[in-house]
Amino acid sequence: MNLDILLLIVFGISLLIFLITSKKAELEKIAFPFIYMYMYRTKLGLNLMDKLAKKHPRILNALGYVSISVGFIGMFTIIFYLLYGAYNFMFMNQPSPIQLLLPGLVKVPGIPTLSFFHWIIAIFLLAAVHEFSHGVFARLRKIKIKSSGFAIFGIILPIIPAAFVEPDEKKMASSSTKTQLEVMSAGPFANIVTAFFTFFLFALLIAPAANSTLDYVGVQVMGFGDDSPLNASGMQLGESIISVKETPVSGAEEFIKVMGTIGSHERINIQTENFTYSVVTSEHPEDSSRGYLGITVGPSKEIFKEDLVQKFGMFPLQAMIWIKILFFWIFMANLGVGLFNLLPITILDGGRMFYLLLFSITKDEKKSMKTWKIVSTVLFVIILLLLMPQFYELFVAPLIRLFT
Repeated sequence: MNLDILLLIVFGISLLIFLITSKKAELEKIAFPFIYMYMYRTKLGLNLMDKLAKKHPRILNALGYVSISVGFIGMFTIIFYLLYGAYNFMFMNQPSPIQLLLPGLVKVPGIPTLSFFHWIIAIFLLAAVHEFSHGVFARLRKIKIKSSGFAIFGIILPIIPAAFVEPDEKKMASSSTKTQLEVMSAGPFANIVTAFFTFFLFALLIAPAANSTLDYVGVQVMGFGDDSPLNASGMQLGESIISVKETPVSGAEEFIKVMGTIGSHERINIQTENFTYSVVTSEHPEDSSRGYLGITVGPSKEIFKEDLVQKFGMFPLQAMIWIKILFFWIFMANLGVGLFNLLPITILDGGRMFYLLLFSITKDEKKSMKTWKIVSTVLFVIILLLLMPQFYELFVAPLIRLFT
């Protein structure tokens, strides 16, 4: 079994045992036993929320308008992304546009593996930023925060850690639409801001420093164009190309050099670590006499520069790469979860925001509630369908392998 998945299971079981045996923990049944949450209430961070709300009211008031605007822009952006991705998934045989953010399961060519320790740090940070921001804006509007705490969210298995703040719901419901929108949008907005701040650090400082320690070797298939003659060959994303037309290639430059000697409509063999593919090249868009494969390639392996290894040793170089991957996943987790939280689904921040939007337009509670429930249900079903292949790999496939 993958070590990251094993650590995830051990972590989930340990946290579940703690919550079940704790007198402070409560079970929140959403669609039990398939979807549920164990909540552990504390008072952590409440005083700091009060201090920030009292110290910076002008800045927070201005950010409230920005937060609401970004929230609705993000909501309609993620709805479009989800529906477009669902169409491609169901009718164009494309991969699912969403993926469970769990260690050991995210395997996409060109994207670093999500390890358990990167995951736990990224999840802790995004949850803390998200819920703390909800709390600050609630206190800004004099809404009492009853408690804060951490939880474990279960989709069949209890393996997703989370955090929460618990506002006074009566006070929240009686507040103005603007106040409710400020509080609900604050969490996703904080995640999106964190994502972009992390991205700038990653792109301008962390990644260049870490990448300067590496040499890139090998040729990996990163993508196929719509007109690629390899589309029908069975070649998969992530395969490493060893030779083209019986000529070994050890890097992207050699691959491009060999392709420059191949004409259009020429049958060639492409050897990867899995198989040897025979394909007829098509015409290059810029030169009809040149052969064209229509694929995107990148390095299949990264190795540390020998002079740096001799000078500093392996540990500091490995640490730089580890930190680079951490910043990448902090960015991805905050952006992905922040936008996902804006979907107009009942249990998400976007759900309440969408209902408030409908009610402010229609002034009819029954119509708004009916529309809200329909939209929420449809999107929830679409998400379940998109996650079915991953649920199969996570829960069903291991059982099949166990008994066959």
